[in-house]
Amino acid sequence: MIVYTYDPETKVFQNEYTPQPNPKKAGEFLLPYNSTLKKPIPKDGQAAIFNGSNWEYVPNFIGREIINITTKEKSTMQTIGEVSDGYMLWDDYILTDEYQNEQAQIQKEEYINEIKNQIFELDIKRIRAAAEPEIREDGKSWLEYYTEQIVVLREKLKELN
Repeated sequence: MIVYTYDPETKVFQNEYTPQPNPKKAGEFLLPYNSTLKKPIPKDGQAAIFNGSNWEYVPNFIGREIINITTKEKSTMQTIGEVSDGYMLWDDYILTDEYQNEQAQIQKEEYINEIKNQIFELDIKRIRAAAEPEIREDGKSWLEYYTEQIVVLREKLKELN
């Protein structure tokens, strides 16, 4: 014989249990008060809750990442049931246009900073090139060469802004 135990407070299914035989009555078993003979049917993403006569199923996102839609603060789902108003599952949020736009903006800002760093490095090389005028193989001075590169990078910055 197998019985199915559930949490005494939340009524959430816990596990299968083989009860002990009743030492006073042959053929009978000692059943915990928080158990039933009705077997819950496992369902992905749902928790089985015993209502006193049957198993009911509710969403179970415990351990999944959720995000506060307003503050963008991430946390982990701690309770069984639907995600609270104002929150959504992280896996669903990253599919939204809002998230995609945020990521695009972050990438744009990173690219802008990368260009600014390149300009800074070229400015350092230009200062050195002005102090030591050398001619490149193509007939340009290093100062002219670095200046042309900076002009190209500044045009990219204008396009991004």
